[in-house]
Amino acid sequence: MSRIRLFGAVLMVLLCLTSAAVFAQDATAEPTAEAAPPPVPTDPLMLCPADVTATTVCDIIATKAEDMVGVWAVYFGGKPAFLRFNADGTWVTGNTAESTSAASVEGYPAGTSSIDADGVWTTLDTLLPNCQSGRYLVRVIMVGGQPVALNLALVEDCFAPRQSDYGYTLLRVGE
Repeated sequence: MSRIRLFGAVLMVLLCLTSAAVFAQDATAEPTAEAAPPPVPTDPLMLCPADVTATTVCDIIATKAEDMVGVWAVYFGGKPAFLRFNADGTWVTGNTAESTSAASVEGYPAGTSSIDADGVWTTLDTLLPNCQSGRYLVRVIMVGGQPVALNLALVEDCFAPRQSDYGYTLLRVGE
């Protein structure tokens, strides 16, 4: 009989301990401070050498609009599109590479941009009611001394669709 009582007592203790653990899971979590985003790398990953060959792969941080000139394949709203950067800092998005040679393409954004002394590229789309500008660090990937891709590292942008679109590598498709 004492074994049954001992077993019952042990069972009751285990049940109480288990219940306490279950009830503790429903406790409201303490708010924690939001982690700061990691710093944006500001140095080239593979610095371009003085002597560039056809097979040299390197990158630069864009410091002027001319570093980004060309037509680039880009995602726009999750769909493939094209983006032309001009030497004067203007840009045009379109549904074909050829369409981006116009000042604007219906249904696609266009705007202006500039690069500040810290190498941060600021793009401006005045057609947006809010969050007109976004700030990015632009890394130009080069092969054989020619730009082939752009990677845009987010510095600050409150427009989530632009963040998403620029989160993918832009591939150069033309002058």
